[in-house]
Amino acid sequence: MSSVSRLVSSVCKKIIKPYSPTPISLRCHKLSYLDQMVGGIYIPLAFFYPKLSNTWSNKPNNVVSQHLEKSLSKVLTYYYPFAGKLNDNISIDCNDNGVEFFITKINCPMFEIFNHPYFEKHNLVYPTEVINNQYTYEGSLAVFQLTHFSCGGIAISMCLSHKVGDGYTFGNFMNHWATIARNPLSSEIYPISPKFDGSFYFPPTKDEDSSNVSNNNIVPQREECVSKGFSISSSKLTALKARVINESKVQNPSDTEVVSAFLYQRAMATKKLVNSSSIRPSLLHQAVNLRPPLPKNTMGNICSLFSILTKEEKEMDLAQVVSKLRKEKEEVKQKYKNAKIEELLPITLEQYRKANDLLVNNSCYDLYRFSSLITFPSYDVDFGWGKPEKVISPLSTSNPPIKNMFVLMDDKNRDGVNLTCSMKKQDMLAFERDEELLRFASPTS
Repeated sequence: MSSVSRLVSSVCKKIIKPYSPTPISLRCHKLSYLDQMVGGIYIPLAFFYPKLSNTWSNKPNNVVSQHLEKSLSKVLTYYYPFAGKLNDNISIDCNDNGVEFFITKINCPMFEIFNHPYFEKHNLVYPTEVINNQYTYEGSLAVFQLTHFSCGGIAISMCLSHKVGDGYTFGNFMNHWATIARNPLSSEIYPISPKFDGSFYFPPTKDEDSSNVSNNNIVPQREECVSKGFSISSSKLTALKARVINESKVQNPSDTEVVSAFLYQRAMATKKLVNSSSIRPSLLHQAVNLRPPLPKNTMGNICSLFSILTKEEKEMDLAQVVSKLRKEKEEVKQKYKNAKIEELLPITLEQYRKANDLLVNNSCYDLYRFSSLITFPSYDVDFGWGKPEKVISPLSTSNPPIKNMFVLMDDKNRDGVNLTCSMKKQDMLAFERDEELLRFASPTS
């Protein structure tokens, strides 16, 4: 037993089923083509709350757990596929089998966990079997854990199967759950009533071909990597944006564009130092949420992709990278703007094909993947005892982490950016010591 795992003093497991049975008409949830494309990885996300305040401060642990269990049961009525069983790569049998819910105690203060420079200790707040088998886990499609710390704080984590949805789906799930928990006796309606109708927009392949649907960009190879977190403050973000505005035609760069371009630039620069050579040609892949043009209440994997290519050192300039990102993003948005429903899948597959061809035809290139949850209200997830002190972003704790993966989120005050990145160990050692990176980004430890 490792020194980290010795901190866990108890584990209890329960099965939580939907509060109301799923109607027969919804019992068979067809996977969309994009659902079929993604791997079966479980996406982890954790919310840390300091010692519970107001009326919750003196409640025993079992009351906190019951509060979460009852509200989880109610929200599963709306997000019924998570309580079902995957049927190969074709559909989900929404049989109301339920989801796994673990309760643990950890013998250390909460801040010792999320102030750790690397992510080994973070895994304690996730169900062990899921986090150790994220690509092969055969339990429920959603797994949750309530963790009690010695200081009185708690963490609420979830591991949700990517087959059921994307980061947007997971974020909506958590906010909907928190809304129900916060108002258990109220008839307050969550602003987004979920619809699992992705197959209407992205029709699945024929049953006999479903097992062959895959994409190297969506099912990345696993390699031995390390993960680390950084934060970029409001003032540093403003300074980066000013540089872009002064040196390019992009006068309103977004947080995602600026931070993605900056991290991509620094990763390429430090990789050059590691190899003591000229710049390695590189690709940046950026996921794009398709809501809009699709309705905001459409759940599932509703994303597209675009890429930029960097071959020469002169192309590494921050403003130039941001300009490239903006150009590609605008071209993608234009393709979808007036698309008919039957055109959505061909357009999306063409985007993935273009990205995949760039990688296949240039196999020696470095690939950097970026996913952004900036502007999504992660820090609004309030179950009745206040908003989280810290949110640990998805994919940062993949086991093993995905190489050259960057996940961006708002910080607690919503004026800066928290990010997690995963790299090979030797690349991370150079990256985390890069002087230009550290001028703008601070390690979150």
